[in-house]
Amino acid sequence: MAQTYIGSSVLRKEDLRFMMGKARYVDDVKLPHMLHAAILRSPHAHARVLSINASAALEMEGVAAVYTYQDVVQAVAPRPIPMRRGAYSGLERFLQYPLAGEKVRYVGEPVAVVVAESRYLAEDALDA
Repeated sequence: MAQTYIGSSVLRKEDLRFMMGKARYVDDVKLPHMLHAAILRSPHAHARVLSINASAALEMEGVAAVYTYQDVVQAVAPRPIPMRRGAYSGLERFLQYPLAGEKVRYVGEPVAVVVAESRYLAEDALDA
């Protein structure tokens, strides 16, 4: 009979470094001139985006940029990602852009991205 790995014990090699606090996570990586991003997500479903005023966020010290759908369109031709509503075949497909344009379809859809010198500055700028 062939060896099966389902249900068998597996020796783990990484546990010791996690238990001793020596593991390295992505959040531990610090690079020179590194910037952080925070994403503004829509609190509404099926809403029109009338305008986005990023001037207050851009005036904050440490904020490098604020990007909206219009900024992305001007910089590159954004390619939508084909999506399906649910995991079942036969359901309507739709195209998902990186940031919402004139209309948001669901709560949590990305609307803008703030780039700043720290994670906390980027998150604070979302509220500006």
